[in-house]
Amino acid sequence: MSSKNRSMPSLHSDEAAEDFVATVDLIQYDLSVFKPMRFEIEPKAAALNMRLPASLLETAIAQAR
Repeated sequence: MSSKNRSMPSLHSDEAAEDFVATVDLIQYDLSVFKPMRFEIEPKAAALNMRLPASLLETAIAQAR
């Protein structure tokens, strides 16, 4: 087993990242430098804040399923 001593290269496009992941053995790279990220798929245009009786909330949740 090889040691994880290689650092990740800079990848400047999605295509370069896809090609890199498809062609190398990632076990050779130190992935500890990665941090979790959150992505917003679509900007939020509105917000909703409501106070409801518990029974009405439960009914709405049941209908949403």
